[in-house]
Amino acid sequence: MGIRILYCLLCFQAFLFGQNSYVFNRFSTVDGLNTNKVKCVWQDSIGFLWIGTEVGIQRFDGRKFISYAGPENYQLPPSLGVDQILDAGNSNLWLLQGGQIGKFNTVDFHYTPVPVRSYGSIPPRSEFKLFIDSKKQVFLCVSKYGLLWYDAKSNAFVESNLPIKIPRGWGVVSLFEDRHTGEYWICSERGLAVYKSSRDEVFHRLNNPEDIPILNNKAITNSVDFIKDQKGTWWLTYWDFNSHREHPVLLHFDPKTNQYPTDTLRNHTTTKKYTVLKQILETRNGQIWIGGENSLLSYDSDLKGFYQHFKANPLEFDIRCNQARHLFEDREGNIWFSTENGLYVINPNQKDVYSLVVIDGLGLDSPVNAILETKTKENWIGTWGKGILFYDENFNKLGGNPYTGLGTESITLYSSIWDLQQHSESGHIWSACQGGRLAVFDANTKKALHWLHPPIFKQSTVRQVKEDHNGNLWFGTQSGLLVKWKKNDPITDTSFEELHNFNTIIYRLYIDLQGRLWVGTHKQGVYVIDVETNEILFHFNTVFNDNYGIMDNTVSDIQQYNDSIFLVGAEALNILNINTSEVKKITSYDGLYGSRVLQLMLDREGIAWMITSNGLSSYNYEKNIISSYNNLHGVIYAEKTNSAKWMMQNGEIWFGGEDVVFGFSPEKLNYKQKPPKVNITDFKLFNTYMPLDSIMAQKEIVFNHYQNSFTFYFSALSFSQQRKLQYYYRIPGVNKDWVKAEMDMAATYTTMPSGKYTFQVKCMNLQGLEPDEITSIDFRIRPPFYRTWWFMALLLCTGVGMAYFIYRLKVNRILAVENLRNKVARDLHDDMGSTLSTINILSSMAKSKMNSDTVTSSNYLSKITDNSQRMMEAMDDIVWSIKPDNDNMHRVIARMREYATGILEAKNIEFDFEVEDKINDLKLDMEARRDLFLIFKEAINNIAKYSHAKRAEVQLTYRDKWLRMQIMDNGIGFETEKADSGNGLDNMVKRASKMKGELKIDSNPDLGTEICLNVPVP
Repeated sequence: MGIRILYCLLCFQAFLFGQNSYVFNRFSTVDGLNTNKVKCVWQDSIGFLWIGTEVGIQRFDGRKFISYAGPENYQLPPSLGVDQILDAGNSNLWLLQGGQIGKFNTVDFHYTPVPVRSYGSIPPRSEFKLFIDSKKQVFLCVSKYGLLWYDAKSNAFVESNLPIKIPRGWGVVSLFEDRHTGEYWICSERGLAVYKSSRDEVFHRLNNPEDIPILNNKAITNSVDFIKDQKGTWWLTYWDFNSHREHPVLLHFDPKTNQYPTDTLRNHTTTKKYTVLKQILETRNGQIWIGGENSLLSYDSDLKGFYQHFKANPLEFDIRCNQARHLFEDREGNIWFSTENGLYVINPNQKDVYSLVVIDGLGLDSPVNAILETKTKENWIGTWGKGILFYDENFNKLGGNPYTGLGTESITLYSSIWDLQQHSESGHIWSACQGGRLAVFDANTKKALHWLHPPIFKQSTVRQVKEDHNGNLWFGTQSGLLVKWKKNDPITDTSFEELHNFNTIIYRLYIDLQGRLWVGTHKQGVYVIDVETNEILFHFNTVFNDNYGIMDNTVSDIQQYNDSIFLVGAEALNILNINTSEVKKITSYDGLYGSRVLQLMLDREGIAWMITSNGLSSYNYEKNIISSYNNLHGVIYAEKTNSAKWMMQNGEIWFGGEDVVFGFSPEKLNYKQKPPKVNITDFKLFNTYMPLDSIMAQKEIVFNHYQNSFTFYFSALSFSQQRKLQYYYRIPGVNKDWVKAEMDMAATYTTMPSGKYTFQVKCMNLQGLEPDEITSIDFRIRPPFYRTWWFMALLLCTGVGMAYFIYRLKVNRILAVENLRNKVARDLHDDMGSTLSTINILSSMAKSKMNSDTVTSSNYLSKITDNSQRMMEAMDDIVWSIKPDNDNMHRVIARMREYATGILEAKNIEFDFEVEDKINDLKLDMEARRDLFLIFKEAINNIAKYSHAKRAEVQLTYRDKWLRMQIMDNGIGFETEKADSGNGLDNMVKRASKMKGELKIDSNPDLGTEICLNVPVP
């Protein structure tokens, strides 16, 4: 059979944009891309998008792009363009950068290069491409060399032990795995081949035992990409090197019928630009997309062919580039396009939600003022200056000219339409026109039944027409006239009745559920009228002004929510309670998207849809949630539709204005399913981003007390719902209630005190639905050391210890005074008592002998004198020792020197007293000083009384924390073994022992005496 091919597919620009209403949203350097030259996109297991550009890699969470830079010890990817990104498992990504390949860890941002070890040299013009099959085997396709695969043991791409076979000598451009059959399709500059794993054999043009038709095609010499779609048909792009006309080819083949489907063989016209078809993408819903140089094609089932999205004169929300470098579908079905002019994204499902009709020939001077769906589901569009345009239910243009036969002046007035109304009983369609004109049309024939010019309108433009529950029609004019036509009256110029004249513009007429007529006016608020009695029931005027009189009371639209609540559009969205006359205002400060509400429409679920000065918004009264819609939701040109509205029989809401009419299904535009759980995307400590995964892996996140200023970043990672979600966060104990997050989706906390905390974040969609689980992170901030329990306990113990120490010090002082008193009393008792007793006895004896034995009496008196002298000296020693002024060694040494001088000089004994300087710095307590002095005193007295010495010497030294006192004389000496120690020597030994010292006495007859005292002094 002959081979038929389709190449260089072109598109056509449809009059009805709704037939191919893809809205391409663009991300550029303005949004955070590091360059507009994007090369590839990948989505990881968490849901982040990774963007490969010509200057590196970035991460995208739906709101912000993150570039990666780290400390010098971090090994980041080379600053080269990233051609391809694939999943490498364990939080790693494969990065292909020209001929360099490596793994990038998304947890610690570490990059590990992976070498390519080929048997031969790879030609310099080779192109590289990675492929991962269902077995997680990683292949490296080299266009002018062959095929390699990743060997985990050697951590390199090698040629040995390849899991699949390729034709000998073939380079490999790309691979495709048929997971059902286990076949691998091989695209090469040499043609097309397939490896059949069941036979472990590779088939190609020169080896085709199964006679596969596509392999026999000799024209396929440079295949680029191959896929097998969900229907089992094959798609292939290749370059035809026909000498007469080289061109790219898209081939579609059905292997079941061995035929080429005819639905893609409709257009064979070549393009004027150089075109290359590189990548074929099949979406989850089975749609085929093809990208390449000067070509971006999508298969449209309505057109039965391909649609070219690259246009010579692109509209505002078309894609504007020359290269569709990479096509990628994320988990939600969004399609991302990597181009040389930024990153584009579309949601293919938006075609089922949103429809846009751009009406040729209108513009600013001929806006759409009225939309009407007839009972037969035809759509009548009333314009100002172009009359009525007719469309079927799919907005395909219908014929019809109801103005045939009118003069030029009449056509001008009757074709300037402000409103349309179909009468419920007759089915006739009434048209409110310029200059006080009315027209009545037959809905079936589209011909005029009546051209009216009622004088009661006084040439004033009729802006509004509404039918009440009785079938009567009400008209509102530019000059403020409210006119009524009763359904049983004839349709003539004189069948109209003026009921009220408000002397201002009437912008809106509205019939509520109770049958009352609401009249919205210019700067006079809104009137409520009983349609039976024609009386004014209510007039709400000043209630729409705020306390400062700033809010305008010009009412542009009215909608009823329930029996008592009405939504009134003005400079704010006013929530009017008709029973209490209270008004709640929702302004831009409360989230209103725009400075004025121009049109209102309630859907079947009670959601209010508004056209504001900035576009389309919605308001959920029950949840008090306001949301806005723009091109990111697939809604475009909504800001132009400020003058017409209609709810279709199928529930669709349509708005019109300028040269645009658009409609949407509220049920489809609103997501009724619960939103996904929020992810923590980044964590910033002060101004430094921290590796989030490593932080989250900790059992307990702990910060030091000075690490108390941080920012949590979060996102639901839903790129289709992202702009329809509102985020709320809190830390219980810090925030009293949930805090609404700003556009940056971040929560910043500064100077947090120490303690345990839980950060919580959630999202909410337009219906007020929240995820099943609130995202939370527990963390702890350590207190400074002076606020820790152990430091507090230490302070407490120290305080108790100091109190106890002061108490003991006071007690010891009291005890010391008591001991001193007891000691003084004891010394007085021991020394003074015995001495006084002796004196008393001697006195009695001297008295008894005074007359009889004067010599004995004189001896007794001499002894009394000696005892008195000793008692005085003892008293002097006691007083001296307890006196505070003598609490230093300098005073002790001075007293010792004074005492020795006085005693020894009286006996004509030469005396030498030597003291080291550091002795003066020693500290001895009162007892030690007294004992030291008394030992010294006893020794000096013994020298004076018994030694018969001519010379005495005293030395005081201090060595190794020992005080040494040596007292020497050259007297007669004595034998220490035979000497009677008496009280004096015994007291000296006892006092030395009391000082924890050692007393040594060395003496021999005729050789003098040496007394040595060693006392420890710390």
